[in-house]
Amino acid sequence: MNGTAELYLSRPVGRSRGRPAFSAKHRRRRRTARRATVPRRDRRGLAPLELVIALPLLLFLMALMINFGTASAWRIRELATARQTVWASRYPRSLQAVPRPAYWPANAQLGVGGDPDATTLQDPRVDLPVMRGPFVGDFAVNRDLFDPGRHLRNGHAALTRDFPLLASLGPYRMDTETELLDNRWEFSRTGMSGNGDHRIPAIYSLPTAPPGYSLAYVQAARAILAMPRRDDLRVLDRDDEFAAYNARFGWGGGSPDFHPWLQRFCSLDRQTAQERVDSLIERIAGVRGGPGQAHVPSLAEQMARAFRDLYDRVIRELQNQLNAAPPPPPGQTISIQNEIADLQRKIDTLNAFLAILQNHGR
Repeated sequence: MNGTAELYLSRPVGRSRGRPAFSAKHRRRRRTARRATVPRRDRRGLAPLELVIALPLLLFLMALMINFGTASAWRIRELATARQTVWASRYPRSLQAVPRPAYWPANAQLGVGGDPDATTLQDPRVDLPVMRGPFVGDFAVNRDLFDPGRHLRNGHAALTRDFPLLASLGPYRMDTETELLDNRWEFSRTGMSGNGDHRIPAIYSLPTAPPGYSLAYVQAARAILAMPRRDDLRVLDRDDEFAAYNARFGWGGGSPDFHPWLQRFCSLDRQTAQERVDSLIERIAGVRGGPGQAHVPSLAEQMARAFRDLYDRVIRELQNQLNAAPPPPPGQTISIQNEIADLQRKIDTLNAFLAILQNHGR
């Protein structure tokens, strides 16, 4: 029998009329069908249990996120500290004079040092013979002087801290380094003593003068220093009157420098050098001037005018003292008037001397 036909059997004796009899197999099937259609209630209370089981994992992930955020923040601070350290050590700054960052712990490290030259900065576009050599004509070039990779500075910072959570992980350490190219090509780094020194001898290896020339130069310098009337030349840059009046009236400054300097130039042309020397002689001896030629005051004329202007300025200061309110005492008034008269005589002498100098010169 198949289908539902097998479920209907002959009615046993004594059973209620109108109710079919079912076999044991049929009853089992009906119970199975009833379980499938009725909702199951055997999973009640599992949600809190699952939360209790998953909560440690969620807390562990949250702790890892906090630890990662904290370490990232300190990483940024460490990089900022390393950069500040290397910049604070550049001339004219000093790392000892720059305050330590307030956010940087006292037990954390920071410092600065030098790195090997940066060879990767070599660029053929700036690697020109005139500055990098190896030769310009017969002159050897100091190739290292203008090397773009020299004087590389290194700033570093190091930090060891504990994680804010999950202390069982132990401490973590971070090290950061940053580099700064600090080649400023200053005169002090090129072996020169001042900013006004000639650069050519520092860049090129120039031929040396014969020993006889060097000896003649030394002898001439010694002769100038040992000349008998060298003190008479003090007026050229260390005159006593200028210094005394400046201090007396509070003008400030010192004595003017009357030395006729040779204008700076750099040339191997003999004619150019001769022209500069002739110009120096004209500024010493003076040029009378005339049609088509300007008058060039001689050194004597320049000095006479400077002293005349000095005495005239002193007279104005003394006259202001005489006209002050209240006026000076009678004795001091007479002294001031005598000084003014003496200075006026000097001015008259200088004016007469300047009249003579008008026709003096080449």
